[in-house]
Amino acid sequence: MKVTWQLLLPGIPITSTRGALGWCSVTLVRMEGKIILVDTGSYGDRKLLLTRLREVQIHPDEVDDVFLTHFHFDHVLNFDLFKNAVFHLSEKEIHYVTSGKCQEVGDPYVPVVIYRLLEPQIKPFSGEVAILPGLRSLPLPGHTPGMTGLLLEKDRVLIAGDGIKNAREFLNRQAPPTFAGDEDALRSYCRAAEEALIIVPGHDNPFRLPIHGEVEYLNHFELKLTFSKNPSAEPQIIQLLPDSPGDPQAGSSRG
Repeated sequence: MKVTWQLLLPGIPITSTRGALGWCSVTLVRMEGKIILVDTGSYGDRKLLLTRLREVQIHPDEVDDVFLTHFHFDHVLNFDLFKNAVFHLSEKEIHYVTSGKCQEVGDPYVPVVIYRLLEPQIKPFSGEVAILPGLRSLPLPGHTPGMTGLLLEKDRVLIAGDGIKNAREFLNRQAPPTFAGDEDALRSYCRAAEEALIIVPGHDNPFRLPIHGEVEYLNHFELKLTFSKNPSAEPQIIQLLPDSPGDPQAGSSRG
């Protein structure tokens, strides 16, 4: 069965002194008879996400399945757009959200109230299983206990969520912010490298795994920020281009 994928929203590796901006990847996967999304983005992504869906001629009601890599706000808050979808979420992540463990470890990014609203549509899974033909869950714990990527088996494309947040951290074997342990997160990097040829990270552009110590980005994000310093001045525009993934100054988005 042919399986294809494309980015609807690219992940952006950026953070701020104000807090987590949470611009994560949202990926569309198509296969015969099925339309699947991996993660849904946050409220700030809502208008652009709807625009991207229109561009690929998909109505939100036509989405059959949504695979949630984990339950942080920036990956789940547009859940209500997809009223007919089955939401796949790992049992470990469900326990993390519902048991109070997320509060115990000081994870501020889990919208527990959203879980309660979404629960009727959730289909739990455990470990490494076939979600749909050709699509396999791949546990990548560390960032959260139930963090799980979705592997497109034939082409070895891993939609990794925040199991791999960006190329710089992956290349330098630097763990992302973790609520389940840095050691688990680094082991997840190794597991991902065993399974995948292409990584779609949670907060960066897709990249091909390094052959000679460098990753190959498959595309490059461009981001324009506009803000006003004072009422009498013209708005200031800042345009950001990606750093080299090996640049230690490159930014990392949290959340």
